Amino acid sequence: MTRLRVLLFLALAAVVACRRETSVFPNAPVILISVDTLRADHLPAYGYGGVETPALDALARGAIVFENAISQVPLTLPSHASLFTGLLPFQNGVRDNVGYRLGKEKATLASFLRGRGYSTGGAVSAFVLDHATGVASGFDFYEDRVEARQSGQAIGEVERAGAETERLLEGWIGSLPPGKPFFAFLHLYEPHAPYSPPQPFAARYAGHPYDGEIAAADSITGTFLAFLRSKGLYDRAIVIFLSDHGEGLGDHGEDEHGIFLYREAIRVPLFVKLPGSRGGRRERRATALVDVFPTIADALGAKAPAGLAGSSLLGAVAGARRTYSETLYPRLHFGWSDLASLADGRFHYVHAPRPELYDWDSDPAERKDLAREMPAPFRTMRIEITAMDRPFTEPGISDPETVKKLAALGYISVTSAGSGRNNLPDPKDRIGALTRLKESSRLSSEGHFEQAAAILRELLRESPAMLDAREALARVLRQAGRPAEAFDALLEADRLAPGTPQILVGLADLALEKGDVARARSYAMAASAVGAAGATEVSSEAALAAGDVAQARRLAKTCLGEDEQSRPCWILLANIEKEAGDLNAAWSALERLRRLSEQGRRAPIKNEEFLRGDILGRMGKNSEAEAAFRRETLAFPENPRGWTGLALLYASDGREREADRTLEDMLSKSPRPGSYFAAARTYDVLRDAAAAARVRRKAAALFPGARDPGLAAR
Repeated sequence: MTRLRVLLFLALAAVVACRRETSVFPNAPVILISVDTLRADHLPAYGYGGVETPALDALARGAIVFENAISQVPLTLPSHASLFTGLLPFQNGVRDNVGYRLGKEKATLASFLRGRGYSTGGAVSAFVLDHATGVASGFDFYEDRVEARQSGQAIGEVERAGAETERLLEGWIGSLPPGKPFFAFLHLYEPHAPYSPPQPFAARYAGHPYDGEIAAADSITGTFLAFLRSKGLYDRAIVIFLSDHGEGLGDHGEDEHGIFLYREAIRVPLFVKLPGSRGGRRERRATALVDVFPTIADALGAKAPAGLAGSSLLGAVAGARRTYSETLYPRLHFGWSDLASLADGRFHYVHAPRPELYDWDSDPAERKDLAREMPAPFRTMRIEITAMDRPFTEPGISDPETVKKLAALGYISVTSAGSGRNNLPDPKDRIGALTRLKESSRLSSEGHFEQAAAILRELLRESPAMLDAREALARVLRQAGRPAEAFDALLEADRLAPGTPQILVGLADLALEKGDVARARSYAMAASAVGAAGATEVSSEAALAAGDVAQARRLAKTCLGEDEQSRPCWILLANIEKEAGDLNAAWSALERLRRLSEQGRRAPIKNEEFLRGDILGRMGKNSEAEAAFRRETLAFPENPRGWTGLALLYASDGREREADRTLEDMLSKSPRPGSYFAAARTYDVLRDAAAAARVRRKAAALFPGARDPGLAAR
């Protein structure tokens, strides 16, 4: 009798638990937090002891923690596209960070919730999630004003501090009417490379900067969750915390991510906290990021759109399940084979030229490949993934109307040079190339441009289809003061991936730098035709370089019409008005920019203080101009304009020694070709021919082959 009572009690408890899981919370606030590049096994919630994450630990204690959550792509943009659409990459069409756009016809989590009366807002910390990619579809508010620090910066390095992003999302939530249901998406780019945690985490995790950035992300997340609590929102909200993908950290030869589909790259944290939750639990079943959309719909008591690849995580487990992942990155960026995989929570099959199988129960680090033994999971998973209809889609232009626009502009290359390539090498046989790429990056950062370029050219001789090496070569040559050669290198990248928005903007920018204004305008128009972020700005700059001030001004105002809070567009307009001689209009633009920066507590932006100093100097307010130039040199020591503006100001005041010292300081703190050329041109203005010749001789010795684009422009 006692045993029967126990069994009945357990059965009743199971029913109650099931009811709790499937309870619905209509109009509950929905909070989605995505911390980029966060390995699950680097969180204490998953057993790691190398970092402290008190905010995430507390969240996990009241949430369902999924032990085997899998990302569909180890890259930011396609992973978030799958997260937002609930579709696999070959279903939603976004396969890589560049060259793909989420179609307007694809329903997203944001559009689904907006259709149910929700206000929808998001704030992101990386340029790769810019609204031009299509991932902002369905958001009423989407804060993606992530500014590059320097021209030609790699797309993956253009980011902003997560604390700033968090403040912006707080501001949007605070502006909503009381009681209005809302969906808030917070994206943090810590701990994406390069790892440079702020204090106190840099000191606390010296020697372990990746963990330091995780601690910083935890702190920002804690601030956000505390804000929700202060508004009485946390307890009644659905809160989902996750990462888009993991990080290699040297495992299997990959430092970062994108090449491989090993566990360190695709296993991600996933916490689901339901309203009123007081106690958490853990689940080991196979789950995926495509499950998030249907899970949120289920929690709200809504029916998810038909055809989603994922399923709700709140209902009963419906037997064994295999989750899919892929990466086209090795194919598109290196000319190697793409990869795909299936994981069931225990076994992980990697579909490659030499397929692999791992048992996560006995081998979580995936060191022992079981493929040679051909066990049953290997055979069934291989059959399943081979039978999947997952066609390869080329990056670049696919929309017929866009193709017509480009053809009308004389831009003919709209088909990838890599189409139809077969029998590509297995990435695990070529992974050593990444070490050489990393070495070239190190050499370039230290100013050893010739050695860096030599490594990249050798890689390209071995693998002509290595897109990343071609883009890296263009960046190195640009830093080396050789914009014409950089343009040619990027042109080769355009032939490999035609119509890629960022490449078109880069070509326009480089054409401007080498003094080819006509080509700059042509590529700027092509960039505009494909909806590239930054296309309007570079079009305006090209118009100004051509002497068409009216068109430059119109384009700058168009840019502001699209986004009146765009700081780069206000910089652009201020410069145009200054060049047109309307100092009052230029000053008005700078004042608007200052107010924007102060209201958002945003970091300094390049050239703002230079322009302020230049205008103040022209107004005869030299002491104020000096202070502005100094602020520019402190915030952006690599920008020659602040230094040369200050030197010319000193010279105009008869302070020639201070002018000399300023130029010497510039060359000491930023010993790059652009700095030397700027110093030489400044001495030309000061009519110090001997000093100009001395600086040019030194530049020629330090940077063979470098050419001063300023002289070409004259």
